[in-house]
Amino acid sequence: MDSINSYLTRTVLQPLSSLERESLNAMISGEEILDALKTTKPGKSPGPDGLPIEYYKTNAKDLLPTMTKLFGALQEGTLPHPHSLMATISLIPKPGKDHVNCGSYRPISLLNCDMKLLARVLANRLKRFLPQLIEPDQVGFIPGREARDATIRVINAITYSKHTARPLLLLSTDAEKAFDRVLWPFLFQTLKHYGIGENFLNWIRALYSTPSARVKVNGAFTAAFQIRNGTRQGCPLSPLLFALSLEPLLSSIRQNTSITGVQGHSTMHKVSAYADDLMFLLPDPVKSIPAVIGGTTRIRLVFWLQNKCSKI
Repeated sequence: MDSINSYLTRTVLQPLSSLERESLNAMISGEEILDALKTTKPGKSPGPDGLPIEYYKTNAKDLLPTMTKLFGALQEGTLPHPHSLMATISLIPKPGKDHVNCGSYRPISLLNCDMKLLARVLANRLKRFLPQLIEPDQVGFIPGREARDATIRVINAITYSKHTARPLLLLSTDAEKAFDRVLWPFLFQTLKHYGIGENFLNWIRALYSTPSARVKVNGAFTAAFQIRNGTRQGCPLSPLLFALSLEPLLSSIRQNTSITGVQGHSTMHKVSAYADDLMFLLPDPVKSIPAVIGGTTRIRLVFWLQNKCSKI
């Protein structure tokens, strides 16, 4: 934990103001739950409890007081029953792949809708602040930003390189199963450094207290197993948590004077990120590549990604 705090202390993260923190940590209202219900699409398979979102939509008036009370208890540190956090994993075969191999299937996690509604309420709150917490060079899952923003940044860098006759190396990295390998101690310490607040942290702790899953194969279920790292697939909050956990790495790259990027009018562009896909813009690769590899490997091995990059 000390090494995590030491690393985060050296990175530049923009914390929430006291008013923003107060807004993020307020008690969950019935209106927020209803809004989460309205924005959740119907026709989805339910989680292990068998209750689809249509059940909650149809009985919203009767269920709302109980759900408000439940979410309030979780805010105060009460943990949900482990069965509430269980997921059913269905395996979808990938076309054209050898179905004997486990890697030929795409796992789809089905979560219980009550916990997904809580996660959606939290996501609706958190996403309002992401544009100010996360720098513009990270575009995945941030309101007002799109994947094409990263593409345009790279195209502009290439155009600038051609017009100025300066060298430019584009280095693309893709960390395998990055969402599944986010380490929770690093995630929670990062959220604390952002000044997220104890109530909001309690809600996230509730969602990550005792998660488990079982795999459905040919109509039968495997034994349940514990999940100990990663952001949860199928959870509305997961992409936002991943983006926040990635930002310290990007911040360390921006601060690293051994990494040279493309100089803009007011900013040096060193990296463009969309989810776990990073594109480095390196006019001086001989100097920069060792620093890039050293920096990304250090945070991958110590903090959040446990495996080597699959593609460089």
